[in-house]
Amino acid sequence: MSWWNTLPAFAVALLITFGPGGVLAYFMGARRLPLLCLAPVLTIGIVGVAGIAGGAVGLRWNHTPLLLTTAGASMAAWALQRFVFKTDFTARQPAPFLAWAGAATGMALGGVLTARRLTEVIGSPENFAQRFDNVFHLNAIRYIIETGNASSLTLGGMAGGEGGGAIYPSAWHSVAALIAELSASDVVVAENVFNITIGAVIWPAALILLVHQIVGPRPVALALTGVFAAGFTAFPISIMDFGPLYPNILSYALLPAALAVVIGLCRLGFDSRGDRTMLWMALTVAVPALALSQTNGLLSLVAFSLPLGLWVAGRELLSLRGRSFRPLQPLIIIGTALAGLLVFVLVWRVLRPLVEYDGWAPFTGLTGAVGEVILNAPIGRPVAWALSILALLGLQQVLRKTSDLWIFLCWLVPVVLYVTTASTPKGFWRMLLTGGWYQDSYRLAALLPIFTVVLAAIGSLFLWDLVKTPVAKAATRAGGALSRKFPAGAPAGLAAVFILAAVVTTQTGTMRGITEEASRAYVLDSSSPIVNSDELAVINRLPQTVPVDATIAVNPWNGGSLAYALTGRKVSTYHMFSTDDPELTAINQDIGEALPGSAVCSIAKARNVDYILDFGSTYLANAAAAQGFRGVVDVKASPSVKVVDSQGDARLLEVVSCG
Repeated sequence: MSWWNTLPAFAVALLITFGPGGVLAYFMGARRLPLLCLAPVLTIGIVGVAGIAGGAVGLRWNHTPLLLTTAGASMAAWALQRFVFKTDFTARQPAPFLAWAGAATGMALGGVLTARRLTEVIGSPENFAQRFDNVFHLNAIRYIIETGNASSLTLGGMAGGEGGGAIYPSAWHSVAALIAELSASDVVVAENVFNITIGAVIWPAALILLVHQIVGPRPVALALTGVFAAGFTAFPISIMDFGPLYPNILSYALLPAALAVVIGLCRLGFDSRGDRTMLWMALTVAVPALALSQTNGLLSLVAFSLPLGLWVAGRELLSLRGRSFRPLQPLIIIGTALAGLLVFVLVWRVLRPLVEYDGWAPFTGLTGAVGEVILNAPIGRPVAWALSILALLGLQQVLRKTSDLWIFLCWLVPVVLYVTTASTPKGFWRMLLTGGWYQDSYRLAALLPIFTVVLAAIGSLFLWDLVKTPVAKAATRAGGALSRKFPAGAPAGLAAVFILAAVVTTQTGTMRGITEEASRAYVLDSSSPIVNSDELAVINRLPQTVPVDATIAVNPWNGGSLAYALTGRKVSTYHMFSTDDPELTAINQDIGEALPGSAVCSIAKARNVDYILDFGSTYLANAAAAQGFRGVVDVKASPSVKVVDSQGDARLLEVVSCG
């Protein structure tokens, strides 16, 4: 299958990504660039809420609950703007043409560059990441399609979770399921298409909105932002390999747009006169969008908001100087700041995982971690020289102006978190700061590019302003009458040179190396760690060898669970992390040698477990839990079972003793 065959799926992905959110943004009052760039985060908020609402009332997950939720939210937003806040949209001025041109150039370049890298990583649209988390992600997409339930309150129930254990953010899976259904694609193609859409479209668009909020409608900065979005090893490619952390990719890709909204509400950046009503409504939808994608995204928004809130409180206190003394005013500001800090502490605690993870140890010293941040080479990646130099130039510009120090503080947030998890020994301090991200350096490294892009854009503008005027004057003197007739030619040519240089310098060895490294996770051959080529062949024949109503006993650690995602045939266990079930334990231990009339046969009959998918004892991870499937691994020939299909060492067996 070629990528050209996936164009209908990409069309559906773009329609879902921008359609519902674009409609809602319009009725909220967003126009021009904010409308376009806010659309994805608003769409994901709608998807998350629609999934929960549909699950609560028994409405099957498809385009219907999505459209109903979009209509309801849009009507509410319009009514608030029209009748409560009485906003006048006619007074708004259109965006400058060059700003639109710069943003469009940035989105196009960022999209093409990122899509190229991601397709190189994946290889074929039918390949899937041979990594731990992808067993759950692919099965969850199939689960939503089969059950029609896309609620984040129940998705964890697929793996046996109950109560709080059934809660799992489902927005990423819900959109992938919609893409699969509406484009008639299989779950693997839908997964890959949506991930490329996130990295190549949502991510650069969100960064462009953030940079626009901070530096204004500077065409060169907006165009370069798209290029910079495609130049980091830490995001999105690294966490397409590690994990893979697909819900994190979605949540982090939306994060810059949510940050732009918060910055606008704080009256910071270039546009301090934005429609606060629209911004508050957008934030109201962005919060569930981040939470229902992956709570790490919401926790990151809270972390970035801490310096912004403190900065605004300090600004308001300083603004009281010179005014007539009113004791109540500073008390209100201080009280509000303290209340905000209390909310921050509560949210920080609530959004941490129920189980404290400390599986990832520090791997470098303090100096090494700081050096990795400055050189944009986290987790031992190659140095991104061009981005690092531009970001340092931008940092120097920010530190020169007191009014811009909040940008430095925001950049410092993920720096402190990453340096802590990369270099601080396990203990209370490390857990307190980074426990919400599972103390995982990959998740925290993926946050570093957000404000590094902002600094790189500021550094680029410094260089641009430094050389633009003398170059334009020199071109005018050299060009004579032609230059006087077309005075914009020299700056436009210089801008093209800037952008071309940025493309070349950000897409060299650094990105090639991470692309080659990540692509190994998507290779399908005889040695693939989850499902090898022989095992996949047996799985692909399951629709012909296993009845629709039968359940297959599997060991999830050797890839057997993916039979459900790839064919829709039910399996006994859907993920490595499944809840304890005594009956299922009996199946896992004894089904391969079940005797007529035995207890395990009674359980097998009740659960329709009629087949065993035996993929041997080569496991993705040599965890102790992988050894608890004696009855479905290396099953010996006996009167209890018969081989129905096999290829290489992969076998499908029918349980004949329990009939």
